[in-house]
Amino acid sequence: MDNRSDGLWQGGPWEQPARPFSPPPAVVIPPQKYRPPRPPQRRHSGRIGFLVALTLIVSLTALAVLFNGGLAPRSADPVPSGSDPGYSSWEQEEDLSAPPSIPQAETGTGVILSITPPSGEALTYTQVYEKAAPSIAALTAYSAGMVSTGTGIVLTADGYIVTNAHIIAGAEQVNVTLSDDSLWSAQLVGFEPLEDLAVLKIDASGLTPAQFGDDTLLRSGDPVSAIGNPMGYRSTITPGIVSALDQPVSVEGTTMYLLQTSAAINYGSSGGALLNDRGQVVGVTTIKIVADDGSAEGLGFAIPTTRVKQVVDRLIAGAPVTRPSLGIIVRRGQGENGGLVVEEVDPDSDCHRQGIQPQDIIVAANGQQVQTFADLERIKRTLDVGDSLLLEVLRGGEHLEFTVTLMDQDDF
Repeated sequence: MDNRSDGLWQGGPWEQPARPFSPPPAVVIPPQKYRPPRPPQRRHSGRIGFLVALTLIVSLTALAVLFNGGLAPRSADPVPSGSDPGYSSWEQEEDLSAPPSIPQAETGTGVILSITPPSGEALTYTQVYEKAAPSIAALTAYSAGMVSTGTGIVLTADGYIVTNAHIIAGAEQVNVTLSDDSLWSAQLVGFEPLEDLAVLKIDASGLTPAQFGDDTLLRSGDPVSAIGNPMGYRSTITPGIVSALDQPVSVEGTTMYLLQTSAAINYGSSGGALLNDRGQVVGVTTIKIVADDGSAEGLGFAIPTTRVKQVVDRLIAGAPVTRPSLGIIVRRGQGENGGLVVEEVDPDSDCHRQGIQPQDIIVAANGQQVQTFADLERIKRTLDVGDSLLLEVLRGGEHLEFTVTLMDQDDF
């Protein structure tokens, strides 16, 4: 409901109960950076000004194009930049690629993010909350007299925390409030703005780590829930479903492949957990899309855990984050064969060296059928640069197999 025409939207007169922690502002939208108020529909889920150009590409069956050396969908009818009046965000005001200037924590400790297979029966939303809530932290980042708020997920019992990079970008101090209301000062382990992921470390012990699940087991329509700290209301759970898998979203020229969900994700939820029906984290919430006319609802997105693992493991190891690419341009095939038709092959790619040619039709990868770009992206996301990928190809009615090595998209 949009109450911007009355006084309630800007802060109602009703009372709120006393809280053992700093209460959120009285429905003032939004105070994360303590700047002059702006219309709520034009704000990022965790911080002002995160998105410059956020375009939702609504068809996963569209063409795919090589983006900066990596695979990215190409729409059959692309919308020119700035021509879509329906979806927008605040223009860039801050450098969200700047790492925080907080103390650096040790890297190379051998800590990794483990993905656990689902087990047991499906849980109720109440049971999911009881399992996951102790692993959710509230973040407050201070920079240049301004404050940004968001959410973090406890990774280890000794204080590693996963969050979004945009929450802490440029911060001079980052505080972490745990579920028991204890307050900690965070150090920086690693920061990767292109993936919107960061790892913090607090000097704590005996924490309750979240259990991370496999996002590749999800299907559209599966029940999920999000836990975060929207508008400062800590440990808030919102139910929903998986709306789409590997949805391409363009953020400042970088295409991210995200889980789309109908679970409400609001300002301050960024960096929180998207949970499956076993209470496992299957995504890190990052952005939401809103319409200028208020018509958009339930368009939230989360970074899939398989990609989170790749990035987080490298950040903790102190290694650069890589982005695996095949170095080809493909489009969805037609007819009985389906698959993905290769349109172009980069001459510097291993696909070219192994003999893959334009007009080849990729029908399987690592033994899994490929019918859409999302199918291939989902398989590729579980691998890293240097890993091998077995492609089954149709060429002139003949079945061929090629083992290709994934390369870093920056090498193209």
